[in-house]
Amino acid sequence: MRLACLLWVLLCGGAVAAEPREALEQGDFAWGIRLEPEVASPIYQLPLPQAVYQGVTRADLGDLQLFNGRGERLPHELQLPAKRLPGQESLQSIVLFPLYGTRAADLQRLSLRIRRESAAGVLTLEQQQMHRTQDDVLRGYLLQLWQGEQRPVIRRLTLHWPEPARGFMQRLKLEQSDDLISWRAVGGDQVIADLAYSGERLVKADIRLNGSLDRFIRLVPDKGEMAVELDAVEAVTVGDSQERPQQETPITTLRRDEQAGVYLFELPGRLPVTRVNLIPAESNTIVRATLYSRATAEAPWIRRSQATLYRILIDGTQLDQTALAVERVNDRFWKLAVDTSGGGLGESLPRVKVSWIPHLLRFSARGEGPFLLAYGSGSAVMDRPGSLLQGFSETQRRQWVSERIRVGQPFELAGTAALTPQRIYDWKQWSLWGVLILATLLLGWMAWMTLRQMQQRD
Repeated sequence: MRLACLLWVLLCGGAVAAEPREALEQGDFAWGIRLEPEVASPIYQLPLPQAVYQGVTRADLGDLQLFNGRGERLPHELQLPAKRLPGQESLQSIVLFPLYGTRAADLQRLSLRIRRESAAGVLTLEQQQMHRTQDDVLRGYLLQLWQGEQRPVIRRLTLHWPEPARGFMQRLKLEQSDDLISWRAVGGDQVIADLAYSGERLVKADIRLNGSLDRFIRLVPDKGEMAVELDAVEAVTVGDSQERPQQETPITTLRRDEQAGVYLFELPGRLPVTRVNLIPAESNTIVRATLYSRATAEAPWIRRSQATLYRILIDGTQLDQTALAVERVNDRFWKLAVDTSGGGLGESLPRVKVSWIPHLLRFSARGEGPFLLAYGSGSAVMDRPGSLLQGFSETQRRQWVSERIRVGQPFELAGTAALTPQRIYDWKQWSLWGVLILATLLLGWMAWMTLRQMQQRD
């Protein structure tokens, strides 16, 4: 009897073990959002709505899935964009000086003039007529990349030349200098080419650079003379980067802690926060504030930021410094501690807003729409999809990805019931375990009975 009871406990205890599932259907998720494309495109991209952060159960956003109109799962990926937008590219003409001389001559055949416009002076070049002898050849070019004191960020150079009578391919060396005396190599060698065959023309005229450079570049062939005379050179410069626009969410859960000068609040979801704005209720407030966060209500606090915040009025002008910058973190629980030695924040509660940058959701538009973004499931497992655009050029990525898609309002799928992990009853597996356990116990009982009989005979 005892043996049967033990076997029943083992079988039932194992049968209710929870196991996450990989192939989830729409009904396995709590909520959904309809996505309706405005134009046809193979891939769509959109910022992840705030409702998704509020509805998911996993900090890694592993419990969301895309479906097409037939209910089929779609490949997707999430990307956390940089805090700053890349600078815009622009074209800038480069001053060009040809370098002539014999194949064995020095490359320093040019004239200089110093024109002082400031205390530091500005160096400019002037080309003078060069009398070429019969033995002189085009040894290369000297490029003046910039004038003045502001050093631009140059991504690449584009060379322009007339269509040659015959094709060529040539390796070039690049050296840089600020004084035309000391020269340093710029990266590795570069190759230019202009080839024609069967009515087709292949031109490679771009020279990639590494950003900030000295004022002058010397461009010479690796061997021999220049294969072509240049008409012009243009530089692709990159402007200053700008802060990416962020979303702001006001906090309504702010409350005082029992400890003086300490305030607690909870985010409405797992938002990737980059900044917390603390706005004092009263003017002429200056406080030293420290910001903490933690992932769960039981975890220890981790300090995220510290700064002096103020909101003061001077001659009718309001001066504010209310931002606490943080490294991107998606903790839900936050604590704000202010120094109360100078009065703290006063009797009124401050206003708190968090700034955050949403993930970019990119998915393959396979099949018919409208598409469904489903999220919130206690049965989801971690999915690590590969990049949808890995191995494709930047031009292809821009052509294939569209952001013209309408995002609907969240609605209920399975509701909160989907947030609880489902219990899986694998009776076949545990029945086999039960048979093995029963056989082991039976063999043990038989061995014990045999030993007992042997002892009685003795």
